[in-house]
Amino acid sequence: MYRYVMFLFLPALCSLVNPVRAQVRDVSVVIAADTHFDMPPESDQFYHVKAMNRLPGTFVWPAGGPQAFAGDTLKQLNGVVIAGDIFDKADPRIRALYNARYSRGTGDKQIHFPVYPGFGNHDINPFSEDSIRNLQGRGFNLQFMDSVLQTKLAKGEILNLHAPSRAYSWNVGDVHFIQAQTFAGDTSYSESNMEWLANDLKQYASKGNPVVYIQHYGVDMWALGWWNQTARNQLFDLLDQYNLAAFFVGHTHTPSIQYYRGYPIYQVNNAWPDKDGNGSFAVLRIKDNQVGVASCRWTDSLGHYEVVAPYMESALPRVVDKQIHYNAFSHNDYWRPNPLKDALSFRFNCVEADLYLINGELYVAHDRPDTLDSRLTFRELYLKPLAQRIRDNGGKVYPESDRPFMLMVDCKTSGEEMYPVLKAQMEPYKELFCSINDGTYKEGAVLFFLSGDRPMLSLPQEKSRFTFLDGKVADLNKGMSRTLTPVVSDNFASFFTWKGNGEMPADELKRMREIMNQARSEGKLFRWWGAPDTENYKRFILQEGIDLIGADDLNSLFNILTDKRESLGK
Repeated sequence: MYRYVMFLFLPALCSLVNPVRAQVRDVSVVIAADTHFDMPPESDQFYHVKAMNRLPGTFVWPAGGPQAFAGDTLKQLNGVVIAGDIFDKADPRIRALYNARYSRGTGDKQIHFPVYPGFGNHDINPFSEDSIRNLQGRGFNLQFMDSVLQTKLAKGEILNLHAPSRAYSWNVGDVHFIQAQTFAGDTSYSESNMEWLANDLKQYASKGNPVVYIQHYGVDMWALGWWNQTARNQLFDLLDQYNLAAFFVGHTHTPSIQYYRGYPIYQVNNAWPDKDGNGSFAVLRIKDNQVGVASCRWTDSLGHYEVVAPYMESALPRVVDKQIHYNAFSHNDYWRPNPLKDALSFRFNCVEADLYLINGELYVAHDRPDTLDSRLTFRELYLKPLAQRIRDNGGKVYPESDRPFMLMVDCKTSGEEMYPVLKAQMEPYKELFCSINDGTYKEGAVLFFLSGDRPMLSLPQEKSRFTFLDGKVADLNKGMSRTLTPVVSDNFASFFTWKGNGEMPADELKRMREIMNQARSEGKLFRWWGAPDTENYKRFILQEGIDLIGADDLNSLFNILTDKRESLGK
């Protein structure tokens, strides 16, 4: 009996002495894009396939790439993902050629791994001179994708499918992959998949699983014209809640690393030779909590390739930038697709609205509008949305903020005429604003101040108010209290000749510092407008300690503030 008990007990004892080693996450996939399969005869699409098939056992992570993997040999490939524009046009012969290459098999020119296809603009909107044929082509392509995905779903190769948009997801180990097709939220060919995406992430990635997200459109300046700002805001607000390991796009036929709201976006090259060399694809590896990406460029028809930049590396979990950018000023904010909301999505703390008083109403516009639209009033674009956000956030624009949000109005018509109308419109919301009550300052959620044609006669005489003024350099040393002019702004070009490249001339630098130091000595924030719109200037003026720096391109300034540069991608 004793021997029998020991026989049962020994395996458990051994497991304590030699515990089973936890399984290490190690996932590798290829991301290709813009294969643009065209009519036969085939040219070089199969070069891509042959290079991919040779990767296991031959692909070695270079010393100049992600350091966590340097010298490692790729042992297995868990799949091939295509980030859109599979087809150049819509024709059954083209789809047959694609199937010959990307239906998994064992042939010399046939992919050996699972394939996860995605569509881009050429697939959704095939182009020819016949518009009817183009619409038919879209239908053919969508039916083709439906067939592929329904088969994968039936076989358990994918987890979740949004049938209208053809977005879908799958897991490799605990890594969750999402193929969003053109872009998350696209409504040009189906209903939006954004709600599906939110539910998918909640179901499959809420425990901190690494997420790899793929779509066609990216964030370079050209691609942004195809991917609307509202959908971008929604997507990144959603991704902020999860452990995003990597984000891949195609579309622009150039390999690069772009940054958007702090996230590196890996832009995959196209498949054929062009001005930047032969076609290439990206290789992603996620091992434990290390993420690495490199490009792989084919060199011939035999499957040979070279490993090239851009390289990317990061560690998980990804730390999302949550800081409030108190010195970031959304210049001409009303020109944006979503006034106020876009600046808030980047966590900027100051926005500008230009106002015209027309027929007793305040309209937001840079130039006097010819057509009056009630949707473009100050009340609708700024007052109501700000008030709602403050109520939703328990009394602040940003719940964790330790200072007021700043709203500046540039009075384009007479400030003295505009001011009474402003006060009347703001009266229902006055408790939300910083104020002066019988000469005593009281902080609120928003500091509201007027620039441009300022009401210099009436406003300074008021003992109680919830509006302040934007000062000018000429107002310094005049005894104006910071409770009247908390901010000083002036035209850079009126004082300096420097254009923002190279170093600022010593005499101009001395003068600039004197002005900014005087404003600081009076306890006021300072801002230059009309300043050079160069990255060199922005980095320089931030080093000089500018209090507010304007931006027309929100993402560009965000990248500077968070020190995100494409050069970091090597």
